[in-house]
Amino acid sequence: MLKAQFKSTETIDLLDGNSISYLLIRKYRRSIGLRITKDGLIVNAPILVSKSHVKKIIISKEKWIKSKLNLIKMKIPPFTLRNGHEFNLLGEKFTFKITEGKKKIYLQNNSCFISFDAISKEDKLKEYFIDWLKEYALDFFIKRVNFHSKKNNLFPNKVLLSNAKTKWGSCNNKKEVRLNWRLIQSSTPIIDYVICHELSHLKFMDHSQQFWSLVSEIFPGYKETQKQLKLVGFQLYHLD
Repeated sequence: MLKAQFKSTETIDLLDGNSISYLLIRKYRRSIGLRITKDGLIVNAPILVSKSHVKKIIISKEKWIKSKLNLIKMKIPPFTLRNGHEFNLLGEKFTFKITEGKKKIYLQNNSCFISFDAISKEDKLKEYFIDWLKEYALDFFIKRVNFHSKKNNLFPNKVLLSNAKTKWGSCNNKKEVRLNWRLIQSSTPIIDYVICHELSHLKFMDHSQQFWSLVSEIFPGYKETQKQLKLVGFQLYHLD
């Protein structure tokens, strides 16, 4: 499989007189794809497509791009792992209760109890918590994948965590499903939608009409949940 790609940072003048910078990634693909991440606009384009054509596509999507970029600008308080501060887990808020001692984390009554041997080392404490959260996420994801797999007779060979910056999930030709660990902050329906999306790729590796028909069949009303994910997506990078 050809995987060569070429990256460059570009700037374009918009119709309203403003300009935006974007990352242009050229790779072996058939069409131009636009994606908004917490780092800004990313354009995936075929190797030989001209920059002028890329700019025409961007300008045609100017309203959508600006609305998504405005979401990024929304101020999200920086994540701090301290006593009394909160984080989201499966759509619910949990409060940190931190003490010094033997390493341990457990949940009880919407509180997250953390015992750590050096609580003054904030970077190490955060690393310990994120590692625990990833393990929690993988365990939860596997249970939900098993549930939907048995229900729909769609079985992946593996369920793995992803640390992707632009994707919530993926499925490859080895039938490995990867799910972004940050999703554990969102609600179960959002997680289930991403899982059903990736399980559908076990049957259809594209985004054809047949693919979306299968997604709709195994996750009715997916469009509304898809919208919810787009609204909260940027906030899920709060822990980074």
